[in-house]
Amino acid sequence: MDVLQLRYLLAIAETGSISRAAASLRVAQPSLTQRMNQLERELGVRLLDRRPTGARLTPAGSSFVRDAHRLVRQFDHLVTSAKEEQEVRGLVSVGLPSGAATHLAAPLCAWVRRHWPGVRLELFESMSGYIQELFSTGRMDLALVYGDGPTPTRGSEPTLYTESLYLLGEPPGGLPDPDRATVAVLAGVPIVAPGMHSQLRGLIEGVVREHDVEPVVIAHVESLGTMVRLAEDGEACALLPLSAATGSGVVARRLEPETVRHAVIRTASPTSAPEDAVRVVREGITTVTRELAASGRWPGIRIQEEHPRA
Repeated sequence: MDVLQLRYLLAIAETGSISRAAASLRVAQPSLTQRMNQLERELGVRLLDRRPTGARLTPAGSSFVRDAHRLVRQFDHLVTSAKEEQEVRGLVSVGLPSGAATHLAAPLCAWVRRHWPGVRLELFESMSGYIQELFSTGRMDLALVYGDGPTPTRGSEPTLYTESLYLLGEPPGGLPDPDRATVAVLAGVPIVAPGMHSQLRGLIEGVVREHDVEPVVIAHVESLGTMVRLAEDGEACALLPLSAATGSGVVARRLEPETVRHAVIRTASPTSAPEDAVRVVREGITTVTRELAASGRWPGIRIQEEHPRA
């Protein structure tokens, strides 16, 4: 077994097809098939379920791929470390929910490049539920994740910041208060919401259930920008943090009673990147977030002063 076989398997897992993986890797399909057959013989297990419509991982294959991701990244770190001469160096994978990435990604990259030029970032941006899923499968070293309590997930750091939910958009008939909206007004209001695996979806459902209110979910949308645009166009309302409305013309009213979610930085155990590289990137996330909040460039978040600096 060699690292090239692992890369081939990961490509098949990503594309769901041996032919598509071969095209993306720029190798001949028969050669790719031969290498996968050889890997399965060496391991003594079937990793792929080959079908006319594509190739899917078997249960054994799914388990193997989780470790393969980590091994390939560790190999890449070894290669990078051999070439670089910086005291702190390495490739650090970071997961950012879409709302946070909008404000944090660019200044974080600039901070890391300025302070630790030997460290490179690999950024994953998606809805919060998918970031959680990728993190749990070993795809990243650090992830900014959300919860509805001070320590939302086991193994998390203390809360970095909190943010309240807002009603974005104008409900049918409008509301008298331009700044606030009670949960009660959501009864019968058409809203768009993230998918079932999103932490935000769970938070929204908990709030409306607690107040015995039933909004009308007209669509599940796995895109923060699309939810904001639908609310801005008047197609439906959305329940999102204030930072999501930045740069749009959508009406934003703070939801009452206040509904808060907590953001924490999770660190993989073990990490694939060097520990010192992960440490300085975690420090960068904390430092840059504080700077953005203090300058007003990340509206709606409240820094938790008890959060220790990384």
